[in-house]
Amino acid sequence: MNKKIRVFIVDDHQLFRDGIKAMFLNDDEIEIVADSGNADDLVKKIKKASVEVLLLDMFLPKPEGLTISKRINEACPDISVVVLSSNTEEELIVGAFQTGAKGYVQKDIEKAELKKAIKEAYDGRDFVSEKIQSNLSNSFVYRAKYGDKFAQSKLTVLTERELEIVQLIAQGLIYKEIGAELNISPRTVEAHKANILEKLELNSIVDLVKFAIKNKIVDL
Repeated sequence: MNKKIRVFIVDDHQLFRDGIKAMFLNDDEIEIVADSGNADDLVKKIKKASVEVLLLDMFLPKPEGLTISKRINEACPDISVVVLSSNTEEELIVGAFQTGAKGYVQKDIEKAELKKAIKEAYDGRDFVSEKIQSNLSNSFVYRAKYGDKFAQSKLTVLTERELEIVQLIAQGLIYKEIGAELNISPRTVEAHKANILEKLELNSIVDLVKFAIKNKIVDL
């Protein structure tokens, strides 16, 4: 049997915690190893339980979820935080990701999607519930990763794939290497590059690299 992902739940509603535990009681991939109604001594608790993913209520009484998420990210960087909330305001979602959280899901989420969120977070990938993805503006991914100032830059006209290509070009990768990294052909990479230059009103890869460094899209 494959190793199960060890999950800890923090939510001040006992019925909600019990519901999540029941949901994954006999699951082959997810194990709820512990839960708590508050954040008291949380770092100590999750370390003791050898937790890998933390399901965290956004609106705990004290301290609130975003503060806890930041603390966990600083104290236990190997633990992935998935925020649970019934609030879908973009500002809160951005705030969650800026604290280091890997996921943001609604509390009425179905098991299949919650399981996907846990697995994505465990693998180090960001996850947002499908229900709230459509409500997010085009600048969401940039604000979440780089802050409000970045969201106002010209780079927000790029798609996520184009942003990935900008980062890899700025790191010095050639088309063939970028294609292998993103599982696309070198010709497709070149086509993306042309679109990127046009969108950003730049003339060359040199200009693009300078622009990426100036906007802190890549650390060199």
